[in-house]
Amino acid sequence: MRLRIAGPLLLAVLAALVLLVTPIMQSIAERRTNAVETERREAMARTTELAQVALEDGDLTPLRRHLQRYHALFGEDVLVLDAAGEVLLSVGDLDPGSGEVQRRVRDFGANLAQLDVPTLSPWSPATALLSAPVAIERDLAGGVVVMEVDLREARTEVRDEWLLLLVPVSAGLLALMAATLWATGWILRPVHRLNRATHALASGDHVDDLTLSGPPELRRLASSFQIMASTLETTVAQQRDLVAGTSHQLRNPLAAVRLHVDLLADEPAADRHVVEAVQRDLDRLDATVDRLLGLAEAEHRVNERRAALAVQEGGPPVAEATEATAVATYVRERWADLVGPGLTTATEPGLVVGVGSHDLLEMVDTALDNAVKYAGHEPVVRVVLAAGPAGRALVRIEDDGAGLSPEELHHVGERFWRSSRHADAPGTGLGLALVHALARAHDGSMTVGRSELGGLSVTLDLPRSEGLA
Repeated sequence: MRLRIAGPLLLAVLAALVLLVTPIMQSIAERRTNAVETERREAMARTTELAQVALEDGDLTPLRRHLQRYHALFGEDVLVLDAAGEVLLSVGDLDPGSGEVQRRVRDFGANLAQLDVPTLSPWSPATALLSAPVAIERDLAGGVVVMEVDLREARTEVRDEWLLLLVPVSAGLLALMAATLWATGWILRPVHRLNRATHALASGDHVDDLTLSGPPELRRLASSFQIMASTLETTVAQQRDLVAGTSHQLRNPLAAVRLHVDLLADEPAADRHVVEAVQRDLDRLDATVDRLLGLAEAEHRVNERRAALAVQEGGPPVAEATEATAVATYVRERWADLVGPGLTTATEPGLVVGVGSHDLLEMVDTALDNAVKYAGHEPVVRVVLAAGPAGRALVRIEDDGAGLSPEELHHVGERFWRSSRHADAPGTGLGLALVHALARAHDGSMTVGRSELGGLSVTLDLPRSEGLA
């Protein structure tokens, strides 16, 4: 993340510096080039004047002295050629037969002076050829002067001036880069700590104290998160203690009451009908406690999954899987005697449901218990496990009972809701609520509707697995 923030900023600064420094460097190079051109134009003008006098008078002495002094002073080679291309005078090692010199000789007849020096840079050529015609009449050139200009000193001066500019700019850029990396680290360090704390909170681990650092806004955020995490940990711990304490405090009195009722049933004077009614109420209360505890656990797992999805891309992996044929075998062995010949199962070959066997069988058991309970005498119950769309598995439990009205179907899955037609039947109103919570805990859902058999249809949409690990 540091590079994603600092990188574009540094690139923008670098681009701005390039746009600022490049014209300055170009200006330095052009200024030094113009100075060289001015000096050499003056030298070339004086040389062509003396060459004109020498061609007209035939006296080469003034021209020779001038060329010798020039060569001694600047160390540059000069050639003076007549109209036929023959060398009149020369100083230095400039070869009159070279291709560039011959081209200048061919051009002098048109009175074309070539006195431009290429813009200097540290990597430009070390020398440059200048040439000017020697005019003897208005439109007629009697010869040409060719000068090889030494650009090494000027090129070195350009390099030195560029370095004087680039060294402090580069140092400033490096200092800015270091400051930017430090600043982004200072800003992002509390963000990384918050990220780790979020993962720990989502995983149910203890959140360590966050060291308050960085900008004031992030310090306030870290402080608020620390308070929230502490409050949430305390709330979750209190909830777990409450569930555990409630379970313990309810089960002990229930066991004691059941013991006394069982002892009372052995008394001759006891009203057996009253005792049986109390025992049924105790059974119902015991079942309610079990269902409430199971429902609380399932909803806690739903919240854990939501938190995991919030901090982990793609969500947590499916750790367990159950073969559909194993579910069908369990249903036949467990429920065949209770349901009778009306029980049928159907599975898709090779189907594996991405839910652990304990939770999957609990959902199927609860839905089957609900079907058997309300389907009436000699019920017809069908359990179907089939592949759904896009990597999903469908588990359907349906019966031939009276079913529910469309208005009642909207309430299925609510805690403690029971149809008014079933008020006298045993039950807690928590069975399908538990099934719904368990399905959600496994990234699934529960839908209810009218069965083709005439009763209630409960369909579980669950993830499908590629196979057992």
